[in-house]
Amino acid sequence: MATWILCIYTATLTSFLLGRTFVDGVRKDCSNHTSSHKVKRNTEAGLQKEKAGTRSPSTFLDDLLCNYDKRIRPDFKGPSVNVSCDIYVNSFDSISETTMDYRLNIFLRQTWTDRRLAFEENEEMGYSDSLSLDPSLLKKIWVPDTFFTNEKGANFHYVTTENKLLRVNSKGEILYSIRLTLTLACPMKLQRFPMDQQVCPMKLESYGMTTDDMRLQWNYLKKNGEEQNPVQIADDLELPQFRIVSIRYTQYTMDYSTGSYSRMRAEFTLERQMGYYMIQTYVPTILIVILSWVSFWINIEAAPARVALGITTVLTMTTQSSGSSGAKPKVSYVKAIDIWMAVCLMFVFAALIEFAAVNFASRQDKEVARRRQKMKQKQEEKEKAKNLNRKKANYSGYSVGGQQLSKATERGSQGENKDQTKNGGSIEKPVNPTEFLDKAKKIDSMSRIIFPCAFLLFNAIYWPTYLG
Repeated sequence: MATWILCIYTATLTSFLLGRTFVDGVRKDCSNHTSSHKVKRNTEAGLQKEKAGTRSPSTFLDDLLCNYDKRIRPDFKGPSVNVSCDIYVNSFDSISETTMDYRLNIFLRQTWTDRRLAFEENEEMGYSDSLSLDPSLLKKIWVPDTFFTNEKGANFHYVTTENKLLRVNSKGEILYSIRLTLTLACPMKLQRFPMDQQVCPMKLESYGMTTDDMRLQWNYLKKNGEEQNPVQIADDLELPQFRIVSIRYTQYTMDYSTGSYSRMRAEFTLERQMGYYMIQTYVPTILIVILSWVSFWINIEAAPARVALGITTVLTMTTQSSGSSGAKPKVSYVKAIDIWMAVCLMFVFAALIEFAAVNFASRQDKEVARRRQKMKQKQEEKEKAKNLNRKKANYSGYSVGGQQLSKATERGSQGENKDQTKNGGSIEKPVNPTEFLDKAKKIDSMSRIIFPCAFLLFNAIYWPTYLG
């Protein structure tokens, strides 16, 4: 048993010593390799140029990245890294009011200085002032952690290759460009829709590095001696419904519980073009309102024609309002187009109600004539009954004597006169048989003036209010 324990202890000790010897050898090799690179970097400039002439591009890049640690930012424990950004906008793909966002395709270019990547120029070997490197080297160097704070979706591009650019000059200045398609949030105020202006922001910020380590700033490029805007728009860019009025640039600091972070902001002021809504909404509704006024010129007796025209215009206006609201954003407040559609619907509905009032008024003459005829018939029946009673009284008067007959006749004539005066028999006023019909025609005549004038007044208030 003791022999077995001794054998196991001897084997373990031997393995430990062999492993220690191997690790020391590896460390020695790494130390020699590192010291050789330090010797190369510390030699005189003339000797360095001489050796550069014999180095291959691969060796040059390996030496450039030797001892480079991408986990450490440039100028570590020194001043913060200044990252300058500029953007080239290829296209605005869509601006959606329903989801309140916009989509665009851009080139995001970032520039910063990393002295660890500085090198000596060598024209013979092609190591000139600037080197364009393969984007795969981005995984081996430090890059800013820039992100879009109002981003709702993003896509990289890989056709035909990865759309990235990396360029380093002899001073260690790095240019990193990438092509992106972004969907950015754009809070919109739609009270004036569709005569509105929207301000859609683009916000860039450092995700993990505070202002002590990194600061973002706009890069105002110079071209032909003139300062260019940091956000450039493609010359052939066209938006279907909007026009870019201006772009405003700001940079400031955002304070969070984790620290203060640098942020840049570009604001696109977009003005909506009215062409689509004029053709699809405003012009059709104006024509429908004018069409509803045609009923004022149609004869009052043509009730089927006027009813059909009134109901048709109301239903058409309702359909137009429903169709236009389907493409509009669902917001809780009233928009300019909602006011327009509501007022136009009110005018069309008022034209239909006007005919109902005119039709009712025009039928009152017949109703009055019918009632008068009925009263006349009742009066004639009463007259017949009185005459019958008078004859009976006359008959009884003859039987008694002449004196009683004269008194009965006198009382009968007096009662007849009273009844005629009470029922308006002989003193009844003359009546115009078309009095209400004339009033109905007058309502139509007034409507021909009041409705157009009211609609013109509404337009005189509506358009300056929302276009001003």
